[in-house]
Amino acid sequence: MFIDGFDVSVIAVALPGLKLAWNITDGIVSGIVASAVVVGMFFGMMFGGRLVDIFGRKKMYMFDLVGFVVFALVAAASQNVWQLIIARLLLGLFIGADYPISSSVTAEFTTPHRRGRLIIFMSLMWQLGAFTAYVIGILLMGTGGHAWRWMLFCGAVLAGIVILMRHNMPESPRWLRDRGRDEEADEIEREMREEHDLIIDTRNTGQATEKGKMREIFTPKYLRATVFCCVFWFAFAVSFYGIQMYTPTILTPFTEGRPELAFLGAAFIAALGVVGAGIGMVTVERWGRRRQIIWCFVGMVVALVILALWENPALAFLIGLLSVTILLANLGPGVLNMVYPNEMFPTRLRGTGVGFAGSISRIGSILGVLVFPVLVENWGMARATWLFAGVAAFGLIVSIWLAPETRGRSMDELEELASNGWRDDQGNRVFYGTYTTTGPEVPAKKGN
Repeated sequence: MFIDGFDVSVIAVALPGLKLAWNITDGIVSGIVASAVVVGMFFGMMFGGRLVDIFGRKKMYMFDLVGFVVFALVAAASQNVWQLIIARLLLGLFIGADYPISSSVTAEFTTPHRRGRLIIFMSLMWQLGAFTAYVIGILLMGTGGHAWRWMLFCGAVLAGIVILMRHNMPESPRWLRDRGRDEEADEIEREMREEHDLIIDTRNTGQATEKGKMREIFTPKYLRATVFCCVFWFAFAVSFYGIQMYTPTILTPFTEGRPELAFLGAAFIAALGVVGAGIGMVTVERWGRRRQIIWCFVGMVVALVILALWENPALAFLIGLLSVTILLANLGPGVLNMVYPNEMFPTRLRGTGVGFAGSISRIGSILGVLVFPVLVENWGMARATWLFAGVAAFGLIVSIWLAPETRGRSMDELEELASNGWRDDQGNRVFYGTYTTTGPEVPAKKGN
């Protein structure tokens, strides 16, 4: 996830130098360069999620990283803008596929009272990768006209390191049991218990579960999960990517001819994103998922409305408001977008559900990246910000309406709730409550 964040965000730092090197003056072409990886992620999430449910977590977990290395190298060696666009598009396929692959692995290897925290740790690493992209960009700015190539090349080096780290990852016991391969699952669970003191509690069903089909996520049983996860992730993506991918461009007109201030401001805003994800990792098992996503959306709406009403803010206030927005986005929807889909879809549909919701979020990313700069050019910064404020308000409304509380529940409990359309034994929609596997309401435990 660190590399995901790095590869997606590094183009924001590389783009100014790239435009000078190749004399790119067309704003549409710049937008296509910036959004190519996001377009690739749309298809990568959509199909990567299906593949991880069909072929298993381990195979896809390794194969995916090879694409990171290959297409980061191709992007760094591009000789014209269209070669770069194609390379970034193909890189995006593998980045997008990694979301349902790696998050499924994490969700299925963790215990109920640590699951949210560890999945959010992945999102924290994404934010740290994005921040690192800005830092490396600043450090490489003085290396000449090919600085942007070195920025893109760093992504290939990082991916090569992670390939070595992933090679001995076992298959998910939960996925194996879903395929009726209980003996293999028993062996992996025994190894995890003896070597790592990790207890993975999965039910031995004795028979394979019918393979999930993509159309199932649109049936009444799973429609609530599909609509909720798609909408709140979409709402987050519009604001986050619109700001994150264009932060230096947004800040430059307010720097009075000092471009280095734009990059420093962008790095500060990205750093606040890391802080937000870090806070979210601590609070998610204390506040609960529902409370965290709702109140963070509220704060985002307030900050964005202030920014939209302020025609000519000083640079410090602009950075401050954008920092608050990114911090709250990453504290709430920006980290729960990995938690909720993994908890609301059953094992046989987990990759599919995460992948589909993620692919819809990429539409929001593309909207933020392509539409926002056009609105800024025609309407000005303040009026264009209404796009972000309106979409965040939409995400807030849907979260109040549909967000369940999943804190502290085992994966088996969550699958049972999913099969009941997220209704309890009395037929009421699940909004509140933290439960153990035995039923009574209790506060979330610390540690294991």
